Amino acid sequence: MASVYALIDVPETFRPKAGFALKTMLSAFFMLGDIRVKEFDALSSDELKAARLVVFYGPVTRFESVRADVYIAFDEQGFLFYDQRIPFLPANVIETEDKLPVLFGRSKAADLPSGRIYADLISSAFYFLSDWDSLVVEQKDEHGRLRYNDSLLGKLDLADRPVVNEYCELIREVSQVRKGITLPHKKIGEHEFAACITHDFDRIKKKYAGTVKRELFDLPVKNPLNQPFGERIVRAFDSAKDLVKNGDGYERSILGMFEIERKLGIKPTVLFKSILQKHERDAADYLEYPFMNEILRIIEELKGDCGLHASYLAGYSKELFTAEKNRLENRLGNKVGAHRFHYLRYDAAKVAGLLEANGIRSDSSIGWAERAGLRSGFTFPYYLFDAERNTTCKVLEIPMQMMEMQLLYNQGLSAEKAVQFANRQADTVKKYGGVLCWNFHHHALDTVEAKGGSVLFEQSLSYLQSLNPMFLTLGNVHETI
Repeated sequence: MASVYALIDVPETFRPKAGFALKTMLSAFFMLGDIRVKEFDALSSDELKAARLVVFYGPVTRFESVRADVYIAFDEQGFLFYDQRIPFLPANVIETEDKLPVLFGRSKAADLPSGRIYADLISSAFYFLSDWDSLVVEQKDEHGRLRYNDSLLGKLDLADRPVVNEYCELIREVSQVRKGITLPHKKIGEHEFAACITHDFDRIKKKYAGTVKRELFDLPVKNPLNQPFGERIVRAFDSAKDLVKNGDGYERSILGMFEIERKLGIKPTVLFKSILQKHERDAADYLEYPFMNEILRIIEELKGDCGLHASYLAGYSKELFTAEKNRLENRLGNKVGAHRFHYLRYDAAKVAGLLEANGIRSDSSIGWAERAGLRSGFTFPYYLFDAERNTTCKVLEIPMQMMEMQLLYNQGLSAEKAVQFANRQADTVKKYGGVLCWNFHHHALDTVEAKGGSVLFEQSLSYLQSLNPMFLTLGNVHETI
């Protein structure tokens, strides 16, 4: 099959960033393996004739001397901005004539017949795809994480708008007018989009001393969730009843989720803790609990996947991360390639190198802890950019766009409103194509700890199934991009 070419004429130090952003954007339409990034003058006449699409990114002054189908203007201000390693100010965002928010370039977005795009879509997309805010915004929460309200997308109220996909739509519109090429959104197999349903299993057993202390002392007395007195008493009473009931609440929740997924044809990815250095934000180690064997048996039946849920401290320690991964692999009897950090907590400057060095192939840690949404502004998976080494790395990122705790706790939505939010998000990913990634914890169906969770789980997944996605695990997304 003919290749797609991204021709780039920018300063050498900016070239890796430009290549990463442009290739990632073109992956909305083409398989990544078909996209070639080249120097602006390195395309032979035979390659040019056979090319499915040629996109040039460079100074406007070079447009006349380069043969391409689509021309995107390079704005030197973007190159200079990234050298400074600072956050972007919302006041400097440019709204194009057709209401497209870009960071660099002109407000006149494009001249469609000539194939010219004057908004610097590539420098703008790089900001979101590289998660630049996490590297340069100094204000962090108590866990060292970027808060949604401190991010550029948060300040612009664009969490639910896939701005990078909108940049891709402009490329598609220009190519259609310029060359008569219709670029359909890339399908996942025969499906319009795919879905990864994941589970962070922080605990698998409810009846242990730590839960009793949390539910009957910490929450009602210390009130870390800042709940009214009445709500605390009701929860403590309900928890006490649940803890003396036959069976175990977390086991019921986990088995209930698996049974629903069995009926819907979902292949879950379950991310396990592998505790070696317990922090107060980590639960007790459970890998040798008898129920673990039952969980693994069902995952195999459902053709699901197992991955690592690295501990609170492991995101800042290569040695601890490696030890946790090795321990989990020994327990499972096979290599682990999928991953998400506990609390979504990690060293943003070193995370790409940490994951790559440990053989992680698929990560799903990009997401705000307190707000569901499209943190990367893009609905497709992409390879992480390692800002420390200024290069694209080999770890595929499947951003986590929603987890039940964001909607029901942090955003304070009722079960009904949470389902509506999740359904809209599924509609968005189907519209643009890509991979929807949701996360439900071990207690998603626990009526005490996740009020409304069972409604959200059943109804959102039923609606998702009605949209006919290809259900994937985090481990086999690679095969589809």
